[in-house]
Amino acid sequence: MHFVIKGSDLITSVAIVERAVSTNDQTPILGGIHLLADENVLTLTANNLQMAVCTKVLCNVMQPGEHVVSGKLFSELVRKLPPEEVTLEWIDGQIIIGAGKARFSLNTITGDEFPEYPLCEERVISLTDYELLRLIRNSTFATSNDDHQPIFQGVLMEIRDNQINFVATDSNRLSFVQAETGDAHIDEESFIIPKENLIELGRCLPGNETMVNVFAGKNQLAFRFGDTVFTTRLIDGRFPNYQSVLFTQQKTRLTIGRTSLIQALERAAIVGRVDNAPVLLQVKENILEIGTTSSLGKSQEQYSVKQEGPPEQAAYSPRFMLDMLKTMSADEVEFRFEGSRQALMKAADDDRHLYILMPIRI
Repeated sequence: MHFVIKGSDLITSVAIVERAVSTNDQTPILGGIHLLADENVLTLTANNLQMAVCTKVLCNVMQPGEHVVSGKLFSELVRKLPPEEVTLEWIDGQIIIGAGKARFSLNTITGDEFPEYPLCEERVISLTDYELLRLIRNSTFATSNDDHQPIFQGVLMEIRDNQINFVATDSNRLSFVQAETGDAHIDEESFIIPKENLIELGRCLPGNETMVNVFAGKNQLAFRFGDTVFTTRLIDGRFPNYQSVLFTQQKTRLTIGRTSLIQALERAAIVGRVDNAPVLLQVKENILEIGTTSSLGKSQEQYSVKQEGPPEQAAYSPRFMLDMLKTMSADEVEFRFEGSRQALMKAADDDRHLYILMPIRI
């Protein structure tokens, strides 16, 4: 193997695939990056068996070949090379890397076979990377970190009634976000994607309105965009029936400016952070009172709001409320609640992102 490539192109490509490099030293081949140079194209692949990433970049190939190098070492070294053309050549079991006056040699990984790339051929949805990023950002925060509940560590990607929905819950809160654009290519299906893999996918997306085509395989989903394919394993199991809690009616409804609500909750969270104290919301005669009490002290603020329905009060986690509010872009927020029942929060003028929140007993 012998090829020459622009340093910036190599850095960009390595940054994409290194997200699927395994950190488990017990299986060295999974911690490697597979390099394949052929027909003036360099193909880089990483596969830790939970997710796999493959990307292609143009280069000048003098001698085709393929080898596996340590992903961590290779990515760290590539970033430190001088900003010039990079030459890579395999000589006697080592990859020789040269750029400017710098020259390094890395041992290749031999022995175990590099895993085959997962096959996904059934196209299920198409949407822009910008829209996919919005779906990821507005759902992953509501997942659980509990290893004993793997279903709640994933995000449901659902195709229903020709709509694309992302749903996540940790059983105390639920985020439902519907795609504003995009096409479904199958009638109805659902997939549970690990949260961590979705977050890594989001970091790979260029965010420039590139089209992403999503394909399904055996317990796998592949996201294809540009010259890159990002493949993730799916979580086995049945996602809870969120419809029964999402579309309920609460008697009291209020509308408030999003920025004002964020600032009030942040101040309340400062006072309550030592005890993880909940924030108490009380609304009466178009006045919303937001307060918290902890061993540090007490906070209390009042705001004029638009109110529909009877007076009401309930306590909630300020962090949970802030998580959603900070992913929204709306100027005004609608909050519906009724005592010990679940609350619903959304943008005042949009029903495509709904947030369910369970109250806290005080």
